[in-house]
Formats: sequence, C-alpha cells, structure tokens
Amino acid sequence: MSADNKPRKHRHKRHYTFMIISGDSDGSTRRLHLNHFKTQLLAYCSFAVVLALLCYIIYSAMTIQTLRSIQTEQRLQIEELKAENSTLEASNETLITEEQQLRAALNLRLENEQQSAEEAETLAIPTGFPLTGTASMTAAVDDTTSTTITKITEDNTDTAKGNPIVLFEAASGSNIIATGTGTVLSVTTDAKFGNMVTIDHGNGYITFYRNSGDPLVSEGDAIDRGDIIFVVSDNTTLGYQIQQDDKYINPEELIEING
Repeated sequence: MSADNKPRKHRHKRHYTFMIISGDSDGSTRRLHLNHFKTQLLAYCSFAVVLALLCYIIYSAMTIQTLRSIQTEQRLQIEELKAENSTLEASNETLITEEQQLRAALNLRLENEQQSAEEAETLAIPTGFPLTGTASMTAAVDDTTSTTITKITEDNTDTAKGNPIVLFEAASGSNIIATGTGTVLSVTTDAKFGNMVTIDHGNGYITFYRNSGDPLVSEGDAIDRGDIIFVVSDNTTLGYQIQQDDKYINPEELIEING
C-alpha cells in the first residue's frame, strides 16, 4: 500500500464532565461538561492560584519573621537606651551636684575675696597708732619757712601757721610703726628731726614719720600695718603727719586711740 493509502489515526476529542451535587434533600445533581482546553485552562488557573496563595503564605511568614526580628532588635535597643538614659540621668545628677558645689565654692571665694579686699582697703587707711606702748601726744604745726616746730597752745591756737603735725614722746624701748599698709615712697634726711620715712598707702593717703633714729625700711618696700620703721632708744620724739589727696590733715582726726 502506498503512503497515501495508510489508514489515518483519528484524534478523539476529550471531554470532561464535572458533577456538582447539591446538598438539597432531593439529591439533585448538575453536570458541567468541559472540553480539553477548558479543563487545562481551569487546571492551570487553579495551579496558579494555589501557587500564588502558597507564595503569599511563604512571603507572609517571612515578613512576620522579619518583623519579629526587627521587634526583638527594637526591644533590645529600647532596653539599651533605657540603660543609657539611666546612666545619663545619674551623670546629670552628679554634674548638677558638682555645679552646685562649684557655685557654692565660687560664691564663698568671691565673698572671701570681697572681704579680703574690704579688709585690705581698711588696713590701708592710716588709722593706727604710730607707736607701740604709751606715749604723750602734742598738737603742733610745721611752718616750712621756719627752722622749728610750733606747738599749739591756748595763746597761739588762732595765729600759729603751718602744716598740722603731731609730736609724740615715746618711752625708750618702744617702736615707731606703720599706721597702715602701703609702700615706702622715700627715705630722706630731715632738717628738723634727722630722718623722714614717707609711706604711700595707695588710696590718697600719705604718712610721714620724722625721727632722729635709723630707718629700718628702704624705698620701695611693701609695708604692713604694724611694721617697725624706727626703734626708739634716745630718739624718743616722733613727728607724725598725714596727707589726704595732697593736702595735710590733722592726724588726730584719723588716729584710733585705745585706752
């Protein structure tokens, strides 16, 4: 037989029948006939739906796991931040305490410095007594054109002219001392007393110590109240003067005399 005379194979069309049985009491059934193409299409669609659902479930599970991991990390971070916050609060309290202590110390220092400055200012005012021990005191005036000192008496109170000066007669063994803190401005000879020490107190006051003894200080020396200027032996007379703002004033108005 020739090739053209071979019997041909017939393709049988496949048909699928789906039975749907309802749950009614009559037990009725329905049949759904699908050809091969439709059956494959339905199978592919079902597979795709199942695959998509499976992928969604896997993706959801992975997402939940990731979220749980993130939540765990966030909890750890929160705990670490809480611990750091507690540490910072403790450090802040410590710093606040230290600040309060430093402020209190600074205020105390400022008060002490202010008090020291006030004390230094007070000590610089020549209100002290210029001798140790007791001494007699006589008011007088120093006329720069005269060679002598004029003591004030009842007779010449209104007529005596010159710069006010106080004459002290001290006992042997006494010391002539500075009446306030300052700096020795000069140590010079004095025609009427022998020697003169001038102290600048830096506040407008200048004191003059005139005595025949040997000065124990030198020009430029820093002087504290009570420092010895002369030692008294036979040089018992002291002439003491004060200038305020370049003008001589009566020393008796400034000297604090106790006893």
